Amino acid sequence: MEDIFAVNEGRPSAVDVVIEKIKELLIEKKLSPGELIPSESALAESLKVGRGSVREALKVLSAYGVIEIKRGAGTYISSASNKKLFDFSLFQILVQEHDYNSLTQVRALLEEGIVKLVIEFATDEELSAMEKINNLFLEELAKPNVSIQAASRLDIQYHRLMGKYSHNSIVENIYNFIIGLFAPTMNPIHETVPDSHRNLHQAIMDRDPERAVEQARNHIQTWIISHKAVAGSN
Repeated sequence: MEDIFAVNEGRPSAVDVVIEKIKELLIEKKLSPGELIPSESALAESLKVGRGSVREALKVLSAYGVIEIKRGAGTYISSASNKKLFDFSLFQILVQEHDYNSLTQVRALLEEGIVKLVIEFATDEELSAMEKINNLFLEELAKPNVSIQAASRLDIQYHRLMGKYSHNSIVENIYNFIIGLFAPTMNPIHETVPDSHRNLHQAIMDRDPERAVEQARNHIQTWIISHKAVAGSN
């Protein structure tokens, strides 16, 4: 039987060898979600590295949610239901120099695509769940003593539902990450927000993709305006 973990001589660091090999096997579909992988000792022998290096690599992969280490049961490739599952490249965004405009462009591209996916694939029950959160959000904004924290929480919850109901786990994962980056800069109580949010949501509820994309663009512009209002006051 072919040893799929075997590697050629002449290679980079031992920890990188383990990580890259598992990545390669996942890309080639030789490892599948939920599949048990060999023990540390077996991996060390196949990859010709020390058990300590294997253990360190598995800790890294576990932290990113690529694998699940189950005490007494072994180590498994994570399933799609593992919400910790995270793309290594996304984490690089946190350590790169980036400006607000660049991140806004990324969010705009994602949301224009997401609203179309939601319209196509979300069930009526899922749209109803979005409707409930949107109503709570607008009700909070209408209060004379509106809570920025409560409004922000509902705003983020609504957008996370958009990602979820796209029914595309890759898109959802990336979108949730981007929304998380923006969370500290959100200003949901700006005067332009209620109408913008209401119009975007109504286009989704009407399952009108062209209008939804247009409203998604308007919503981004509203977000930029509200952010500048806060930035300018500081």
